Amino acid sequence: MPYFRGLNPFMKYIQFILIACLFAFGCSGQEKVSEKKFPEISLVNKISFYNPKYDQSRFSCGFLIKYGSDTFAVTAKHLLKIIRTDKMKTVAFGNEIRSWSMYPLNKEAEGIITDKLLNDDQSDFLDAKSTYDKDWLLFSIEENHSQIKPLEIRKTALNSGEKLYAVGWTRTMTSGSQRVYEFEYYKTIGNRLLLKDVIVPEKFGGLSGAPVVDGQGLVVGIVSGGTTDPATDKKYFSPCSLESMIVLLEKLHTK
Repeated sequence: MPYFRGLNPFMKYIQFILIACLFAFGCSGQEKVSEKKFPEISLVNKISFYNPKYDQSRFSCGFLIKYGSDTFAVTAKHLLKIIRTDKMKTVAFGNEIRSWSMYPLNKEAEGIITDKLLNDDQSDFLDAKSTYDKDWLLFSIEENHSQIKPLEIRKTALNSGEKLYAVGWTRTMTSGSQRVYEFEYYKTIGNRLLLKDVIVPEKFGGLSGAPVVDGQGLVVGIVSGGTTDPATDKKYFSPCSLESMIVLLEKLHTK
């Protein structure tokens, strides 16, 4: 090897050990992800405000969902708690948000431009704790320039111990393909799916709004936050279930 040329045997040994250690350190520093693979299904949000100081060129995650013959864009409602203007008090964009789009990370030209916020509700106050009960925003789509696969909703009940996967990017990730993290289904409390950690990111920040899917790629929830199980007083990663969203989708489908 050219690295060792001209060195005596002892120095060759020392250099070999140093290279091996550097390689091992580099490998151990890589974040673990699940070996499970899915087609490209995750997106990140781009939000433009009428006041550009609030603009978000990339904020948390989203995905597409298919219902009947229609496709919709989805992300987490609680994002509005973080990026809202001073005038935004409810789940209504009014004259504050100019546009909301989504795109695959590093592929902004292959994006989705949303049309209407379908769960716009001026009685749904952002400061209320109930924001997390139905933690989703549902958009109709104006333009779709992406190759992202719209997800279909799982219709059967989850099984205890079943593997589920959150797919997206945390805020520290600036490049690369979607990451897949692994969990086991524990139980459901209200609108929350309580999951046991298997392979998870070091920090969850930025993953909000990402899809949670089963082994067949059917969507079962939306990354939202954590919930404490009253029976054990233990806190679990707890995506928001889709039940309340399905009610709205059914209404839209029957119009």
